[in-house]
Amino acid sequence: LGVKGSQVQILSSRPVKPQVRAGVSLRAGTRFWVSCSRIAHGLLTEPAAELYLRTVEGGRGMSGHVYKRCGCPVHRDPKGKKLPCPRTHGSWTFVANATMEGPLPRRQHTKGGFATKREAEAALLAFQASVDRGEVQRQSKITVKDYLLRWLDAVEPSLAVTAAGNYRILMRCYVLPHLGERELTALRPDHLIQTYRILLTRGGRGERALSPTTVRTVHRVLTKALNDAVRDGVLMRNPSANVPLPKPVQPNLQVWNRAQIAAFLPVASQDRLYAAWLLALLCGLRRGELAGLRWGDVDQQDRSIRIVSQRTTDASSRVIVKDPKGTSRRTVDLGPVLLEALRGHFDRTTRERQQYGLPAPGQDDLVFLQADTSPYHPDRLRQLFQALARRWAALKIELSMVWHLRIDLGDNPFRWAVATQSCTTGGVIAAIG
Repeated sequence: LGVKGSQVQILSSRPVKPQVRAGVSLRAGTRFWVSCSRIAHGLLTEPAAELYLRTVEGGRGMSGHVYKRCGCPVHRDPKGKKLPCPRTHGSWTFVANATMEGPLPRRQHTKGGFATKREAEAALLAFQASVDRGEVQRQSKITVKDYLLRWLDAVEPSLAVTAAGNYRILMRCYVLPHLGERELTALRPDHLIQTYRILLTRGGRGERALSPTTVRTVHRVLTKALNDAVRDGVLMRNPSANVPLPKPVQPNLQVWNRAQIAAFLPVASQDRLYAAWLLALLCGLRRGELAGLRWGDVDQQDRSIRIVSQRTTDASSRVIVKDPKGTSRRTVDLGPVLLEALRGHFDRTTRERQQYGLPAPGQDDLVFLQADTSPYHPDRLRQLFQALARRWAALKIELSMVWHLRIDLGDNPFRWAVATQSCTTGGVIAAIG
């Protein structure tokens, strides 16, 4: 603790015997400051009280001191050291470190007007003990911007890459422009209410209104950050705890009906990525799961595929490989038509690789590659699907909406396999039963 040679003092209701751990040496007559709030980790012990060592006047880690104030001119010795006032007038003041331990900037708490040095020392000990018990908020002039930037750096290792990027975008675009310059300890619920109102009216790009869902997401991330501030003692309470939120709006999903799916499949069968569109339509694979599917995940004997990875993008639009989120890690059963489509896709991929002098696809190779054997960007799969849908029926539909299509039309892959077989053999059916 760097207390060698320090001048500190013991204050206690009963005798205290300092016990010095190995590596720490104190000279005879050492004095200690003690507050009854924490155990001193082996430096001091007392059966009836928990003691916390505080060094003052000469030791590093100083947490407070007292001094005398008066209106007399300052007197100094020949070496320039300030001399105490010889008169008995004036008052005593204590100075205590009132900031959080860690990265927050240091700020001191000062209180004066004490008639004697002993009164100032007692008030200093009482203040330090109340801070340790959480009865006094450790004040800091840190702004919302400074705290959120440090918080993002602290939580980033525990988040997925995409989540960490999204957190930064939400805070940078929607919170910092409105709340960044406010002091964190001065943040109130009405500040958040006003910010959310602005976001709902003109908070988006080009001053467009944000959706209630986006505003609720901003609130969720901000609440998490403020909860951590409460946990760390920076705030006494979370100002976002009872802030009213806009009601979520259910999106109007545009999906195909069964007749449209039945009519689309013969058109899709002529496409190079027919197997990918079948997996999306019949098994609900998302674009990232399609882009990240490997041949080692396809089990032809068990007639299933394992969804264990996906290729997606982070906040900077860079392609990354990550595990599926939540329950998306799953095993999907395949029907005979899907297996036949995957075998045909394997043969086509083998021929394309031979043109570049490459062997047949291995277990670690991606299932869906471009004609030049390079991986697909997840957004490219979405664009190709939209282009195919427009050529068929001039209908724009997102590849992500195919998941809702599958739920709307049923989840039985074997029933779908029979329907797909009818389509691929030339019989366009009006409905899938």
